[in-house]
Parts: sequence; C-alpha cells; structure tokens
Amino acid sequence: MPERIATMPGSTDQFVLTERPAPTPAHRYRPLPDGMGHTHFTVVPAHQVRTGDVVAALFTEGPGIRHTEHIPEAFTAHPRPFGTCPAHCEECSATHLLGGTTDRYTCLNTADDYTNCTVVFRNAPVAIIPADTAAEFPLLHSVPPLPDLFTLDDEETGPYEALPVPRAWSPFAPISVTRATAQKIAADVPGTHAGRHLTFRWLHDTLLIASDPRLRTDPGRPGRLIQPDADGRYQIGGLWRWEEWSVPFCPDCGAETASVDAEGERVWRCTAPDCTRRTCGTGNPDDDDELPPYTETDEDGATIVYHGTGEIDIEATAELAAQDGPDEDEQMPSEDDSRRRRPH
Repeated sequence: MPERIATMPGSTDQFVLTERPAPTPAHRYRPLPDGMGHTHFTVVPAHQVRTGDVVAALFTEGPGIRHTEHIPEAFTAHPRPFGTCPAHCEECSATHLLGGTTDRYTCLNTADDYTNCTVVFRNAPVAIIPADTAAEFPLLHSVPPLPDLFTLDDEETGPYEALPVPRAWSPFAPISVTRATAQKIAADVPGTHAGRHLTFRWLHDTLLIASDPRLRTDPGRPGRLIQPDADGRYQIGGLWRWEEWSVPFCPDCGAETASVDAEGERVWRCTAPDCTRRTCGTGNPDDDDELPPYTETDEDGATIVYHGTGEIDIEATAELAAQDGPDEDEQMPSEDDSRRRRPH
C-alpha cells in the first residue's frame, strides 16, 4: 500500500500516512470520494481542527514512528468544547466518567441519530483534509454508506446486509433489507433455535411470518405480513434478537479470519499465510480444542486430516492414506499366479 511520511509542528514524531483500505467484512471503511486520498492529508493536533475540515484518521501511540489508524467513516468536522453534547451520547458520558475535562479533551463532531460524538485528546494528532482542499472534491455523502451487517443471536447465520440503523436502534427492532436478503433470511431462520416455531411463506411480494398456532397470544391472527416499502425493501424484525455481525480475529497473531464450515459448524481460519489457527471467535485459544476436525486435499490428491486447531492430525492422515492405498491381497500373488509364472 503506498505511503508517505508527514510531520506535525511542535512534534518530533513521524507520521506514516497510508491510503484508505478497501472495506472488508471485518473492517467497514466507507470510501472517500473519487480523487480524495492520503496525498491530501495534513497532520494537526486535534484542537486545531476547523469547521469544514475532513477528519480521516488518527494515529498509533507515540513517540517515534506513528502509523495511520483510519476511522471507519470520514466526516466533516464541526468542533466544539467537550462537555456540551446536546444528545448526552454514550461516548461523551463514558469520557466524563473517566475524568474527561474541557482542558484535556475536544469534540470534533457532534452526535446525530446514527453516530456518537468523536472525542479525542486536545493534542492528539489527527489526519485531516483541509476544508479548502476538500471543497475541490465531491461531498463525503456522495459516496453511498456501507450496509450494516447482522446475524441472529446464535451468530450461526448471515451476514445479512441492511441499511444503517440509528444509534438508538434496538436488537428487536426491524432492519431494512432487499428482497434477495429477505429470501435468505426466510430460508435460514426456520433452521435456527430462534426460528424453531416460525414458518415463512411468500405471497407474491409479501412475506408471511407465522408462529406455531399453539403459541400465538392472538389465535385469530395468521401471522405477520411484511410488504415491500416504496423502495422495494422489507422491514424484518421484532420476532427474534438481531446481533451486529462481526469477523473474529485470530487469538494467536491478531490477523483477520475467514469462515470455514466443518461438519456443518461455522468456524474461522486465520488468513495470515504463516498461520493455520482456527477460532470460535471468543478470544479464548482453548476454544479451539472443541472445534471439529476437517480435511483438505493437497496438490498431489492426498487427503490431509487436521485437528480443529489447524494442526495436521498425523495418525488420522496416515490411517486414511493406508485405507486409500492398494489392497494387500492384490499385491500378494496367488498360488495360481505363482504357478503360471514358473519357468517350464
């Protein structure tokens, strides 16, 4: 990834500026408008950020070499003194409980329906695109927001893409999904613990979600009918608990993992090329001992058996190889074969 080194007046640290990463399931980075990138970044202390500047990144701890930590969604700054939050958001409340004061912290962005305030130390280095430079590019909101990702509370299904939900959203509130996603939910949920008493049926464009008649509090109602809105989206929720879907990280090396199905169970394998670790996503390495084994075929066609931890099961692999090998009886010549091979 291209990078450049920047400095900040009054600091001897060096700041490594990198291009904004592409979004992945684990890292939800909303892209910047076309043409806007790290070559336009300037590093300033947080208290020098001005209204209209685009705040794009923070940095790792110093002193010395400090690397870019991109924020998930760059925003246009509207700085104000800490402690004047009109929404009494979670970020401001938590900072206040930790002893945050106006002379130590500053707020770069005010809370709205979807995000909390952005509160940082007054002298923290911030990567910005100055307002006059940002004005040469399309507005940040010209780039569509990334969808939120959801799963059921068992975390075995999904992810399901939905429109971003507001900050006050409840896990039992609906999420807005496309027809294709609604169809996937309808196919997945009946096989889960949360949906064991539910049935899904499509009536043309309308989705009927019905519960077991014996469990209905209002026996006369057939179920919940969900019709598409003006944009063709379906508001699904209220019958089970939604959870935000996230990718666990490898407990050994911290790298991003990718999902793997093993005996019908979803587990996660580290994507680092020199690491085969698998994890349930709890952060506890001992959980790998409970993972089911799995097999892979190498480039020579041999089947390799792995423990749930990602280590090769040597005994099982050798036993499988012996089973696939030539039959001993086929290798030993029969008595008739021996007679036929004797010279006359």
